[in-house]
Amino acid sequence: MGERAEDRSRMVAFLPGFLRGTLPLALVLSLLTPGLMAADPAQASGRNRGQGRDADFLFSAPNGFFGFRLGRFFPRAEGELFDFVTDELTLEKNDFRAWNIGFDAGADLHEQFELVISMDFMTRSKMSEFRDYVDEQDLPIVQETRYAQLPLTAGVKYLLLPRGRQVGQYAWLPSRFVPYLGAGAGILWYRFEQEGDFVDFDTLDIFEAELRSSGWTPTAYLGGGLDINIFRHTYLNLDLRYSWARPELGGDYVGFDELRLDGLRASAGLQWHF
Repeated sequence: MGERAEDRSRMVAFLPGFLRGTLPLALVLSLLTPGLMAADPAQASGRNRGQGRDADFLFSAPNGFFGFRLGRFFPRAEGELFDFVTDELTLEKNDFRAWNIGFDAGADLHEQFELVISMDFMTRSKMSEFRDYVDEQDLPIVQETRYAQLPLTAGVKYLLLPRGRQVGQYAWLPSRFVPYLGAGAGILWYRFEQEGDFVDFDTLDIFEAELRSSGWTPTAYLGGGLDINIFRHTYLNLDLRYSWARPELGGDYVGFDELRLDGLRASAGLQWHF
């Protein structure tokens, strides 16, 4: 169990560094690409012909895409279970915020509509102790809380601007900026578990336990974002989604109301359109 917690901690620690390393590179590429393309003889020639970014043309409009995102999940952390652990234990609602990794794949349905299949994953582990109780040696009563989500969704992106335009018979020019709105639904796997020492409030006895609830539940989201074309098939993707999921608690948490897994995902990543 300790090994598994350590692995998860390493993954959570890895994501912020990876995010800091990847996103500045993507942003730099976004800023440098116009200058680099302007220095290209073919681009200069295209400008002389009044064709703007013709050097960036593709032979046809893309039919699909895939990509990854890294970002942050901000849960609402509301409901009886979250209220209990934040009132009785030294946990705050902000402690359930976590780094999120996501993957997207999709297909073009129409000039301004795209199908998108997404998978996201977040996990958080936090040590705590009871606020108002100590053991017989006046030592803290300690436990670890672990929380994870994995939503699998299918949705539609509505492009507020077309992804590109046809020029002549054989050339297709991608748009530099493509803002979009999105909506989708699917299923979400969750796990909420605690391991350590707890207090029986009736007898004030201290006991060791591992408490867990997990399973699948429906989920839905609304969102939007911006795709920035940084080179031909490659886009910097900035994505914002608010999702809803409210499973009935089971396992060791029977008696609490539904677990509210609603929250905001803010992420950035790269996409390749083909």
